[in-house]
Amino acid sequence: MKTLARAFLILSLTVIAPTQPLGADPVNDVRAALARLTAVEPIRATYELQQSVANEGKFGNDKYAGKATVELEGDGSGFRVIIPRPLLEQVEREQQAHAKSAKQQTPTVSALREIEPVDTSDAIDFAPTLLRLLDGAKLVSDAQSTWQGHPARALVLRVADRLDEDDSNKVKISENRLTLWLGPDLIPLGAEHIVNAKFSFLIFKGEQKQKKSWYLSHVADRLVRVRHELTRTSSGMGQKGNESVVALVHVH
Repeated sequence: MKTLARAFLILSLTVIAPTQPLGADPVNDVRAALARLTAVEPIRATYELQQSVANEGKFGNDKYAGKATVELEGDGSGFRVIIPRPLLEQVEREQQAHAKSAKQQTPTVSALREIEPVDTSDAIDFAPTLLRLLDGAKLVSDAQSTWQGHPARALVLRVADRLDEDDSNKVKISENRLTLWLGPDLIPLGAEHIVNAKFSFLIFKGEQKQKKSWYLSHVADRLVRVRHELTRTSSGMGQKGNESVVALVHVH
């Protein structure tokens, strides 16, 4: 009976204990885990982006929602965005309509502009984005948590503010917080980045609040951003703006 109880205890500790426990410097541990993801294995995925924009004020009123779907490819030689012919045809129809009447919205054009190679490449190689955020970040808390109903370790960090010298006296960042939910291999399962800032220039004042949420998946030697959610609100100089973006990645 004692032997059975001892075996059960050993099994329980084996299941609960993480395969790579965090050390004295958890930020460096996570950085090392991310650095091992070289993102050279071939991958192909469908990338769908939905954008919703609503602006109002004395400078103009705008409200529209658009969607664009493309194919992404990546391997050791580079990254490619493949825009299907039907999407290009829809873009052309919107541009022609807008040329005839400036009141005609171009929601697909706007959504496709969000699929810009430099920013979109992180959809199938997200590790470099997190590594940049971790550079200079300060650990605020480190605690056990859950992610989508499963045990995870949550790191909360204060991200380093990076402002141009000309903006340092005009922009004040009150919050720049990154939360990482880690799996047992220290690879993030999800992340959230919140930035709140106020700006002032002469008599003009305003503020912007932005929240990005990322759902992540470890695929081969890549960290794939399977879901990206952005909400951004801004106000100032008699204008208010709201934008939301949801981007989904379906790996083939």
